Amino acid sequence: MAQERGEFGLRSEREVGVNWAAVSSLIFGRVVYAVNWCNLAAVFTFTASELKLNIYGLGLATAAFFVGIGIFQVPGGVLAAKVGPRLTAVCGTFIASLAALLTGFAGNLLEIMVLRFFVGAGMALVFPPGVILMAKFLRGGSEALGVGLYNAAFSGGGVLGLFGWAVLAATVGWRGSLIFGGLLGLFTAVLMLLLVPKDNGRPDFVVKLGHLKHILSDRGLILLAIVMLGFQVGSTVYNSFMIYYLHDTSLLSPGEAGIIAALASIFALLSAPLAGRLYDRYPETRKLLLASGAVMAFGLGLVFFGTVDLAILSGILVGSGYGAGFTFGFSAARQANKLDVEYETLAVSWVNSISLFGNFIPSTLFSYFVLQYGYSSAWLSMAVLSFLLIVPVAFRKKTRQTNSR
Repeated sequence: MAQERGEFGLRSEREVGVNWAAVSSLIFGRVVYAVNWCNLAAVFTFTASELKLNIYGLGLATAAFFVGIGIFQVPGGVLAAKVGPRLTAVCGTFIASLAALLTGFAGNLLEIMVLRFFVGAGMALVFPPGVILMAKFLRGGSEALGVGLYNAAFSGGGVLGLFGWAVLAATVGWRGSLIFGGLLGLFTAVLMLLLVPKDNGRPDFVVKLGHLKHILSDRGLILLAIVMLGFQVGSTVYNSFMIYYLHDTSLLSPGEAGIIAALASIFALLSAPLAGRLYDRYPETRKLLLASGAVMAFGLGLVFFGTVDLAILSGILVGSGYGAGFTFGFSAARQANKLDVEYETLAVSWVNSISLFGNFIPSTLFSYFVLQYGYSSAWLSMAVLSFLLIVPVAFRKKTRQTNSR
């Protein structure tokens, strides 16, 4: 069986064969996962009006979510190694969906923050196992394409969550829209339980301290996590605050603002699978990450000028950049595992943990800058921050070496 050693580790060529039922359930689950990730931002203009909140409340709720999703990444990776990625992903989907449903009954900001923490905690158990399962079910040199499709599904769900839920909230109320999203999530948990084949968990598996230290201290993984944090900053700030920003400054309705905000998810949907194909063929991972990061940061900076037209162009560039960047980065993280296959999920979890947990800082920082210095300064500062976090990848000298098959 042919093998390739990449910039971040070793990968092997797997047997050809696609389990379309499993892949379809994972993709559908990822779409609904993204809906429940994004829909609070879509309905927050209604929530803020009823609960007497401002943009800082959205920032705190967003930060609570990222604290939850960041803290539980590594425990989720360990759990996946013991019980298997399928059961871990199903349990995480159930926890996140139940918390998303209960958010529809929240009566104040504190309750929203607590529930968003648990939405994040549940989602922490879903993404790394999902990456491994998609790579498993799309084989024969298409592993990165599987990651790209998984990220594209998130972007498709982002479109629904940002635009669809803004319209839905105007029709049934913000509470009803969040409850509906939670119910959809519970349905996807059942669907994955039925359609994704059982995997071989290892109840006897114990994470060896030396192996754990090897992963957590891997400089390549830490660098990759910092780069992914840069992409997280750009995508989170745009997706979380654009609807509120356009409603607040340009007086657009939540539905109109949702259409513009959803552009980032639409173009991420288009760029992610293309990026997966490119990654499978092009050896220069660092150049791919740097180029996609520059596109995203430039797009985010355009919002500085404060026009609706440039907000539209920003969405196109930001989405294209982070859709490609996430695919390149998490494909590299999956390949970074040099130990047993059980550590594959843990490697992805560690990268995701740093990038997501660190994201609570820009979530609160953006809203603070808005209140202190105005929107233009807040957008520009986040654009600069995101690019500065991505730039270090340019100084990594090693590149993936591809072999002919």
